[in-house]
Amino acid sequence: MKQKTLFISFGAVFLTVALLCSVLFQTIEGYFLSAAPTSTEAVRSPVIILDAGHGGEDGGATGTNGVLEKDLNLSMTRGLAALLRLAGYTVVETRTEDKLLYPAGTQKGHKKQGDLSNRLAFTEQYPNSLFVSIHMNTFPTPSCEGVQVWYSQNHEASKEFATAVQSEVTARLQPSNHRKIKAATSNIYILRHAKTPAILIECGFLSTPAECERLCDPLYRQELTLALFAAISEKTALPT
Repeated sequence: MKQKTLFISFGAVFLTVALLCSVLFQTIEGYFLSAAPTSTEAVRSPVIILDAGHGGEDGGATGTNGVLEKDLNLSMTRGLAALLRLAGYTVVETRTEDKLLYPAGTQKGHKKQGDLSNRLAFTEQYPNSLFVSIHMNTFPTPSCEGVQVWYSQNHEASKEFATAVQSEVTARLQPSNHRKIKAATSNIYILRHAKTPAILIECGFLSTPAECERLCDPLYRQELTLALFAAISEKTALPT
């Protein structure tokens, strides 16, 4: 009787996992179909460079519940990288660990510049690429919400990608988000210097308690990741 009970329990777990996998792949397939390129101007299979902002001793913004931006950034990029690779894209991640990218031996006061320079170097190493930097936002007024996308002015496709991301997130997740995409100012180093298409996505405001809690929810991050995936694949030709 005990062995039979264990067998039934194992079978139930197996069926549950199989069902979840089926739902996941159906969801991904739906995004593939809905995000298929509709324009001859789509960029054909670029390398996707995913940049998890901050890291190591640079935690970035701190949420109202104490969460660090660097950790959410890394979680988002890992999820997005997995989806893109599943679709057949070549994906390069600037960091996969909790660290900054300055060279060993860099003196204090020069570490941030060394980190940014090394992130920018990825765009030079892969000239046929789209650079996507993932960040979280903050503002003194704890009522701001919603995704905000910045784009580089050095390549005309940057604005197209930014528009696609902002539109996709609004349509799928944030219908009340009326934010407009913004051209990068001089203080966004990578977007100011990148020669390839480059965007920076502020995924939400950690300074707003309700949105901070949503961003800490793995399910919400998955939904947001799927929207980003759909936007990227909308403006690029899926690999063949």
